[in-house]
Amino acid sequence: MWVANFCLWRKESRPNSIFLLFLIIPCEIFKILFMIGWPSLFESLHPNLMSFLAAIFVAVAQVMFRLALNRLSPAFTTLMMNLMSAVFAIGLYAYGDGVNTWPLAALFWFVLIGVFGNSMSRYLSLLGVKFIGLSRTQVLLQTVLVWSSLQGVFFLGEQMTLGIAIGTLAIMCGAILLLYDRRTNEVTTPILYYFVPVLASFLLSVTFVFRKFGLDMLPSTSLGIAVSTGSAALLLAAFMPFAKEGGTRRWDPRGLFIVLLGTMSHFIAALFFWSAVQRGEVVQVIPINRLSVLIVILLSWLFMQKQEAVTWRIAFGGAISVVGAYAVVWGR
Repeated sequence: MWVANFCLWRKESRPNSIFLLFLIIPCEIFKILFMIGWPSLFESLHPNLMSFLAAIFVAVAQVMFRLALNRLSPAFTTLMMNLMSAVFAIGLYAYGDGVNTWPLAALFWFVLIGVFGNSMSRYLSLLGVKFIGLSRTQVLLQTVLVWSSLQGVFFLGEQMTLGIAIGTLAIMCGAILLLYDRRTNEVTTPILYYFVPVLASFLLSVTFVFRKFGLDMLPSTSLGIAVSTGSAALLLAAFMPFAKEGGTRRWDPRGLFIVLLGTMSHFIAALFFWSAVQRGEVVQVIPINRLSVLIVILLSWLFMQKQEAVTWRIAFGGAISVVGAYAVVWGR
């Protein structure tokens, strides 16, 4: 009922049943996780399935955050997302059985996830948008599939089969087709600027290995999320006064509410994703998770009334991504 009242409160657009559904689902799943116990639920699911479920909830969260950015600054939205995620994770950890010991080495790996992933990688991604534009940045960020696969093979000893390799490249190419925009204005851009999003994708891929190391020492997904997002929130808060857009455009309660809903969906995605990385292989889990790009575009076109035509390029890119996902799953 409170969701319906909130949608009626929004003067920008009239809510529909589909939009209400995407607001209610994270709340209901949150209740289910607490009622039936999320560790036992996750143990019954295959890691690749959990990675795909994480992609769905990440896509819903990104749509929510896109709405929130109409009212709040990117820096403040990122700060609140990490802060709320830390609060959710602490609450989930306190609700569960917890762990007997907290190895300092594991906590160190979790902190590095927050520093390199939630802070530095996200900042470099935004910097890349400023330097070379949104579409080019998003295309170069897809190289995270290559970096993660290489690290999974060389640092984690995972096996890269021909099917997984072909599926990974197919998902990356499909994502590039989905994101590429010919209408991007051609301007003279220093070649070094193109390395900014590539560095962001590399730093993000490093965190996947950090997750694996940390969870092997301290098998608590909720505690890992709490430490990583909490450290990222502290780092962002420390640098907020130096950011040009450090505050909100205005203290908008509706914007904060949308961030809260997006964070709930993103937190559920994090639970699925961390558990998938813990129990699965990086060379399979990461490519499947990148299907969130396809899901975001579908949600934006279907439910957010975005003026975006479904061209042959988008349809072909989506088909390649889906075929690539099948290749990753069946290419073991």
